[in-house]
Amino acid sequence: MRTFFLLCCSALLAACTQYQYITLNSNIYKADNQSFVWENDSVKVQYVFSGADCPVTIQVYNKSAQPIYVDWKKSAVIYSDGSRLSLWNDEVYINTVTTGAAIHFRNYSLSGSETGGVANKKEQVSFIPPNSYVSVTPMSIRSTFILPLPQQLKHKVPFGSMQNSRVDQYSFEPGNSPFTFRCFLTLSADEGFSHPIYIDQPFWVSNIIQTTISPSDVYQASNMFYVSRTTVVGHIMGGVGTVAVIAGAAYLDATTTPPPPHEYRHRYR
Repeated sequence: MRTFFLLCCSALLAACTQYQYITLNSNIYKADNQSFVWENDSVKVQYVFSGADCPVTIQVYNKSAQPIYVDWKKSAVIYSDGSRLSLWNDEVYINTVTTGAAIHFRNYSLSGSETGGVANKKEQVSFIPPNSYVSVTPMSIRSTFILPLPQQLKHKVPFGSMQNSRVDQYSFEPGNSPFTFRCFLTLSADEGFSHPIYIDQPFWVSNIIQTTISPSDVYQASNMFYVSRTTVVGHIMGGVGTVAVIAGAAYLDATTTPPPPHEYRHRYR
């Protein structure tokens, strides 16, 4: 009974999270392998947006016999309002590990610790030799819901791994898409970038599905990302609901646990 109660409460809490599964499109989308690929005789660029909060992964492959360079500081994601996010920032990421030991002997003790770490900094310019590639995931592009959604564009579609599940989907064209952006890259065949090559690729949202189905039950293609939010009920359940779950579990323990056997004492004279 207690296990069943906790499972029901967990399902209720999970239902308090909403998700938007957002599909991107572009004129370079290749449906046969479900990927975005820009390509010419010298270079091939692949874009992937799968995961939480639209993480952009950019892979640049050098098809030529000469080295090429990518300047990430001069590359950016550009939103429809003109604001931009650079694909490189001047930050150092440090991962540290602390180890310690203590020795105790009678009334004496000796202790010590040591901290070590590795500092990592993203390269501003990537050097790509012939017939090789570099792949970076510099940032997430969007973490918030796209709202409002036009009700006249809503229709029901099957979705997720659960049988007979049908959810609301909103479909868009490039002209009425609620979210668009461009990926702008700066490349060069020489390290000094005296003759830069610019790749300016637009992307737009073509479908939005809003549901409570968890990402673990959804196949996520390379052109689909998701964002999440907690509903008003979820915020309430996060506080009051947690107390109620603990109290309910304690009550079930008290009412379902058999009483201890009685102890009989006999007095002998």
